[in-house]
Amino acid sequence: MDFSIFFSSQRIHEPKDYSRTLLDEKRDEAVLADKLGYKRIWVPEHHLIHFMQTPNALMFAQHVGHGLDIRVGTMAILLTTRHPLISAAEIAMADNSLGGRLDVGVGRGAYEYEFERLGVPYSENKERFAEALEVLEQIWADPNYNVTHHGKYYDIDNAAVWPHPVQTPHPPFWMTAMTSPTIEWAAERGYNVSNWPFIRPMSAVEETAATFHRGRAKRADGGVDQQLTILRGVAPSYDEAAIEKRVDEALINHRINQRLHYFTQTADPRGYVAPEPLEKEPSRAEVRENLIFGTPEECLRKVQAYADLGVTELMLMFDFGPTHEEVMEGMELFAKEVMAPFNATVGAAA
Repeated sequence: MDFSIFFSSQRIHEPKDYSRTLLDEKRDEAVLADKLGYKRIWVPEHHLIHFMQTPNALMFAQHVGHGLDIRVGTMAILLTTRHPLISAAEIAMADNSLGGRLDVGVGRGAYEYEFERLGVPYSENKERFAEALEVLEQIWADPNYNVTHHGKYYDIDNAAVWPHPVQTPHPPFWMTAMTSPTIEWAAERGYNVSNWPFIRPMSAVEETAATFHRGRAKRADGGVDQQLTILRGVAPSYDEAAIEKRVDEALINHRINQRLHYFTQTADPRGYVAPEPLEKEPSRAEVRENLIFGTPEECLRKVQAYADLGVTELMLMFDFGPTHEEVMEGMELFAKEVMAPFNATVGAAA
């Protein structure tokens, strides 16, 4: 099982509480991730909200990955908010910029708040996504990266996309999938799958893994090369007070995320959503147990549970609320006292 880092870029506090730019912080974290031996860095894309200030995942990926050896992926490009010809060209340019180290995760988008302000009907996001994905598949299936497509949302006549990506026919492709039907559909079509259980218990991950394995088993090749990555918040520490503080931050993060996701609270004119408590939210004990929080020994036990389910990659989120300095400390402690012992155990077993 591989270990990657998701740069959620989540700002859970008031804007005044941050002294450095997001790009400066993430570049420092990328350099450290490369040094510590993490497999990939993943970066998101969101629009017009203080919570996640990442309006272009491909630009962000190039910024944090420039001059390093680590692979960098988008998680995820919102295909519903741009023309697929633009997406194909920008993906290829980013792959060139990163020297063939790009992974591409795509998604429909989660927050109605963004769609409303961009003038894209949220009710159309599933159809728009499917058609944009179809166009990308047609482009990459053609040896000249040429496409003709006449659909509901896009009308394209004999368009050739330049530049071409370094990785042929395209960078590795990942589908963000949150529901069982989408997970099975993506796996059956041969895509790598990424899933975000948020604060839900391991039973949700068990269902996701079973669905993924069922979907890829339907393929003629058995989906032997397909990957499943699970995103989880991570907070290793020997300090019990620090772990409790991480639980506080995870709950604040959860409140903002849920209010945006279900559109139950509109952001103020700055795009900032206040983390008011929800009617139903997990207990502190549930947050600590469901996420990869605790001592390195606790974290190692939890990590093994994902490997036992056939998860091929853990996408670790350290920046759900801690300061930049605390994120860097967590990355280093996890690499040395969780990732290294896990890899050593796997290597010895092999």
